[in-house]
Amino acid sequence: MYNKRLKIFALFCGLFAIICVIRLGCIQLNSRSVWQGQLEKIRTGTNKILPALRGRILDRNGTVLAADEARFTLCIDYKYARLADERFWQGQLQRDIRKYGESDALAEKIRTEYADDFNELNKIILKCAEFTNQTFEQVKTQINEQINEPIWQLRYYLAWKRKCPNQKFEIAYPVENDRLLLASDIDVAEMHYSQELFKFENDDEVLAAQLKFINTPGVEIRSGSERIYPYKNSAAALIGWVRPANPADNENFADNEDLRYMTGEVTGFCGIEYVCEPSLRGKRGKIIYNIDNEITSKTETTFGSDVKLTIDIDLQQKIESLLKSPARNQKLGQPAAVVVVDVNSTDILAYISLPDFDLNTARRNYSKLLAEANSPIIDRVINRHYPPGSSAKPVMLAAALAERKIIPDEIISCPSTPAPKGWPRCLIERTSGTGHDQRWADEGGNKARNALKGSCNCYFSHLAARIPPPDLQRWLYDFGFGRTALLLTDEKILASFADRPARQFIQTAGIISSGTLNTQDIVLEQRPAIDSAERRFFGIGQGNFRATPLQVANAFAALARGGVFKRSRIIASQQPDCGFETGLNKQILAPVYEGMYAVVNEQGGTAHNQFADSGFEYNGIKVFGKTGSTERPFNAWFAGFAVDSAGRTIAFSVLIENGASGSKDAGPIARDIVAFLIETGYLKEN
Repeated sequence: MYNKRLKIFALFCGLFAIICVIRLGCIQLNSRSVWQGQLEKIRTGTNKILPALRGRILDRNGTVLAADEARFTLCIDYKYARLADERFWQGQLQRDIRKYGESDALAEKIRTEYADDFNELNKIILKCAEFTNQTFEQVKTQINEQINEPIWQLRYYLAWKRKCPNQKFEIAYPVENDRLLLASDIDVAEMHYSQELFKFENDDEVLAAQLKFINTPGVEIRSGSERIYPYKNSAAALIGWVRPANPADNENFADNEDLRYMTGEVTGFCGIEYVCEPSLRGKRGKIIYNIDNEITSKTETTFGSDVKLTIDIDLQQKIESLLKSPARNQKLGQPAAVVVVDVNSTDILAYISLPDFDLNTARRNYSKLLAEANSPIIDRVINRHYPPGSSAKPVMLAAALAERKIIPDEIISCPSTPAPKGWPRCLIERTSGTGHDQRWADEGGNKARNALKGSCNCYFSHLAARIPPPDLQRWLYDFGFGRTALLLTDEKILASFADRPARQFIQTAGIISSGTLNTQDIVLEQRPAIDSAERRFFGIGQGNFRATPLQVANAFAALARGGVFKRSRIIASQQPDCGFETGLNKQILAPVYEGMYAVVNEQGGTAHNQFADSGFEYNGIKVFGKTGSTERPFNAWFAGFAVDSAGRTIAFSVLIENGASGSKDAGPIARDIVAFLIETGYLKEN
């Protein structure tokens, strides 16, 4: 009996030995075994994250408008940084209380357990204080604010998201220690690698830091990048800027480690940086080490894609300087917007919204920018609308001619007496006591081209009153009013969103209805109607009628194309808008062109004095335009297009907030813009 048991035991031992040998062989031969994976997990803290590099934003000529620049930073291992956060100690205490129960000795036990790491942290803080000429407490505060607070907020957010996403955390867990314990149980990737504390300004500081912190456990001098905007204020509203990513940015890919934002990474906040985020954003790399500190796998950093815009930064800066010049802008300091559009390609060549701000400091000064009276962070080109005033009159004339409500030589009287009650009054009658009947008596009377030339309110209010409200609204819609004016992002960028909601430019559609202030981009059939009595005010671009500067520029570009409407594009990789025919023809547009030409080039035209000495006509550049002035709110407009002898055509609109006269306040700006277009080669002289 004894021998039998001995044999069974020996057999069991032999089998066990064979299994061990086989398993040992598997481990040796397969470096990616389960056990190897477990060993790698032990060394998670030594894994190295390679930062992503964001793509550049370029102008149409390849000039860099935004880019990541290399920088060096001093980073501290979170293993040590966390010990400066009182919440870490409280979390450990609550965890031990849950495990062992209340005890006065627990706090001391925890302090003893982390004593060595705590001493190392104090040494790090002392060295940092000496290096930066700060106090011990100042450095400790900096560690808590820049490292511990963002990571804690992420853990706190994830604890709420996982435990009670449909209820406030404070309601679901009213006891603070319970919330703290739940957050302490959350493990995030950011806890396992060093975090940035401060950056170095130059190479000398980097060298000094390397000498100061050599062989200091938990401290790393790491290379990285910073978003830089070389042109500072130029095109600020268009380009936008980046901000630190927060937990809410991970809503759509919280379970995808490769896509999820990590603490210290940035995301686009507004403008192109926001809209093109999936394209601009690169993918970070990662190096994984095994137990012997050998590299077992490496994922290279993927650079973000560049985004090329259609603007010309040289032209952009010229116009911005013009608007900021006390010698050339009579309304210096007032908010303004300018859009310049290549009619043939639909490219936006210049995109100005003033006041502007330095993109390099926008994140730091955001609260101050929000508080400023003139709201510099508002994009006045597409996200603020205004009564278009008399700049809408060429569209009104084209619509009336197409609807056969007027013929070019038909006269609508503008007498030298005040207009009837409820009808707009002509400026010429208010200021001089004479109407356009008398003004144009020797030039064929107050007919279409003369009414445009002199901007007659009587003519256009009565003209609009002849057009049925649905037809008037349809013509406005066909010319781009009442809907967004900027072509949305291209297919390549939209595709890069994968399963995430696509980002779009924030635009107002303006207003082409009476009563309601519906500014959403909805189909014409869903829009409220224009009141019959209000048509007369729509005819002069006032009443409830509202438009953005880009909408006005697009409308004039449509006129320049012979009645083909297209939305403008700002991203060079976009396919131009196919557009559509509005139904106009050369015969209909002839008096419209004639009147717009007379505005600029004939004596008595509302902008003639501003363009009289320009020499454009002599050098083969024809300018067609229309001034506009509005009251309550007071704004000045000039919109039009210029054509050279080769057929190159550029449309533009100028808006000056609080301007009193489209002729005097916006006209000189428009004249200089045409000069800049010649100077930069977009229009060619004979």
